[in-house]
Amino acid sequence: MPISAVLLEKGMGIGAVMALIIGGAGASIPEVTLLAFIFEKRLVIAFVGTVLGVAVLAGLLFQILANVGIIT
Repeated sequence: MPISAVLLEKGMGIGAVMALIIGGAGASIPEVTLLAFIFEKRLVIAFVGTVLGVAVLAGLLFQILANVGIIT
């Protein structure tokens, strides 16, 4: 994605970029709004929490892999 390349070029960490991409795509406002009309509130909260949790974990994993030198 072009925006991720620019963010990495400007010095943002790979972990933060990956978390931003996953969280932004997985829990976008239009998607959550649509799901709120279809499902009950508890399920939507669980969905958003899961997506954001996965984004944070993926960001941490990518940052650890970058610090070790496995990815650049």
